[in-house]
Amino acid sequence: MHRVKKVEYEDDDLYSGEEEEADAEYTAEDRDNFATLTPVVRAELEEARLHASDREIEEALWHYYWDVSKSVAYLKNTRTPRPAQRTEKKEQPKSKFDQAVQKSAEKADWFRGIPWSDLPPAQLGLIVPCEPVTHRPMMLGGSSKLAKLAEERRKKAAAAQSAQATPDKALASLERLGRPREANENEAPLSRPDTKKYPLRKRKESSPPPREPSPTPQTPPAEVQPSLRTSPTAFGRVLSTNPAAVRINNAAALDEMLDPFADPSPDDAVLRITKAKNTSNELANKTKDLSLEQHAPSQANVKSKGLDVLKIWTEEKPKRKPSAAFVVIGHVDHGKSTLMGRLLLDTGAVSQRDIDRYKKQATELGKASFALAWVMDTGSEERERGVTVDIAQFHFSTDHVDFTILDAPGHRDFIPNMIAGASMADLAVLVIDANHLESGIKGQTGEHIVLAKACGVSRIVVAVNKLDATNPPWSEAVLQDVVASITPLLTASGYKPENVRFVPCSGLNGQNVVKAMSKKGDASWVAEGYRTLLEELESCVAPHDTEEMVRAPLRMQIADVFRGSVTNPLSIAGRITSGHVQTGDTVLLQPSNERAMVRGIEVGGNGQEWAVAGQICTLHLTEVDQQHLRAGDCVCDAKNPTPAAKNFVVQLTALDSILPQAVDVHVGRLHAAGSITALISTIDDAGEVERKKPRVVKAGQKATARLVLDAGAALEAGTRLIIRANGSTIAVGEIIRAGG
Repeated sequence: MHRVKKVEYEDDDLYSGEEEEADAEYTAEDRDNFATLTPVVRAELEEARLHASDREIEEALWHYYWDVSKSVAYLKNTRTPRPAQRTEKKEQPKSKFDQAVQKSAEKADWFRGIPWSDLPPAQLGLIVPCEPVTHRPMMLGGSSKLAKLAEERRKKAAAAQSAQATPDKALASLERLGRPREANENEAPLSRPDTKKYPLRKRKESSPPPREPSPTPQTPPAEVQPSLRTSPTAFGRVLSTNPAAVRINNAAALDEMLDPFADPSPDDAVLRITKAKNTSNELANKTKDLSLEQHAPSQANVKSKGLDVLKIWTEEKPKRKPSAAFVVIGHVDHGKSTLMGRLLLDTGAVSQRDIDRYKKQATELGKASFALAWVMDTGSEERERGVTVDIAQFHFSTDHVDFTILDAPGHRDFIPNMIAGASMADLAVLVIDANHLESGIKGQTGEHIVLAKACGVSRIVVAVNKLDATNPPWSEAVLQDVVASITPLLTASGYKPENVRFVPCSGLNGQNVVKAMSKKGDASWVAEGYRTLLEELESCVAPHDTEEMVRAPLRMQIADVFRGSVTNPLSIAGRITSGHVQTGDTVLLQPSNERAMVRGIEVGGNGQEWAVAGQICTLHLTEVDQQHLRAGDCVCDAKNPTPAAKNFVVQLTALDSILPQAVDVHVGRLHAAGSITALISTIDDAGEVERKKPRVVKAGQKATARLVLDAGAALEAGTRLIIRANGSTIAVGEIIRAGG
């Protein structure tokens, strides 16, 4: 018995074809689409020589949501005949059971096709298969005379054979075998194939050749055991030998008997061998040390000579040319690197041959005008992009001053590198494109002026570049517009008018850079009223290394860590802020608190025994691991180091609104993350407190704030710093107190 559930369906649940017909009704919008797209589809089908009805085209458009290309592709596929694909089935190997069945079937069908195979089934079981009868061939016409003659001949031969039989059956059988066989008349003679004959070759001897008969083995001689006892000395033989039994055969034996102490004693032999071994060891050690000195860098510590650097510096100062480092700043693509390349070429620091090589390489990249810029932009990325990325450093000398160029990047993405270059400079060269003044002011020109002043650069030379490309060329009015636009920015940043110089020039053509302009032509006013760029730089050089700075404890911020050479595997570069250092001194590295020894000093690429404050130098260090060195660390006097701290009280000048917030702190090469945790007070120009604990410091106001770094840094009171947030500079100032 089955239990069946009764399900009652309503009329709405049943399917009817009316719904499909209702769904198939198109709206007015659909019909408009059909009217518009159907001719398009039909035209493409006609080009392919295909035909389709309106109904088929409309269904294709409807199902492909009015996509003409898909509808045409669908209709083409449905009307293009496809070749029949043959599916060849691979025969699978038959099993043994199938093979047995097949054989049995073949045996059962052996009698198919025989006339009596159509007998009734009842009679088929009585049929027994038998072998077919084969007819023996017989001579035509029965027995012939030839056959009878052959039979008689065989009988006679057999009788003769039996008559000549001998009792020795073995001999008879051999004779029978040796007798030639009688040919039968009815048999055809057998043809023997000719055997192929090959030329005879001389037999080679076997390899290896046959061994000669080995000689009779002889009994090996008895092994003589070495005597473990040494022979007696002459003196011993004299004591142990009977003088009567000694026979002297030669003069040497006579001398030996007469002087028994002529041979060395056993102790002397031992001493001689020991001395020979020591001599060979010493020679091997000397050879090993010599090879190490030739193939490995010498890491021997250099002892300090104990020079009185302050006294030597004071004595040599009147004889030495003044030195200065200037940073080149300005907006991107205003010609900073090209102008410096022209300056180095005209002063002889770079040869014309190098410029020609750079020009050839730049022409291959389609940047022929960048040849002078490649003097400063040495990196592959900088040359490909045509933008300075990092600080480029170059030394050159004139008759009066030793200069160091610090070419800073102008792009806003590389502001930290620009700050690092400005922190090591004594003066700045601001390059302005006379044809794109507005873009520079809105861009990085104004920010670079503020950052240079914040880094302590008090003198600036404004190089108004590309005046030869103005309309008209060398327009004095254009220069006056540049002076009128830039002077307010310089004054607002704190530059005094006597420390600002303007120089009209053209870096690409080298006009008024090193060589003065001609007093004839459109640029005659330049020769009459302005000096060259090089002359202005020499006039702005002021003494920056005072005796007070040299006497102060050693302070030097690391600008770069690199491998100097094979003999100097670890080197650092930077500007000495205060103090002095000499070869062999032990210095302290902060904040790692690691000690290192100075193995060598280089200033301007030349080796020196000492360096003082204000010089950009390279120190070759030893006895320290590279992991304890990084850009931004401080090299200090080991006896009076700078302590590392995280909390600082700073005095800021706001360039934008300041709140307690996360910031990025820049001090030269140091780039540290931190935050302003509290705004202590706002102050006026005289330094008096205006308001305590303000909520916000607006742009242009001065304030005292508490700054906390995420990691410790070696910073002292009086250190200038720049605070940035979200890619822009929001404040500049200096540290009032460290650790407070």
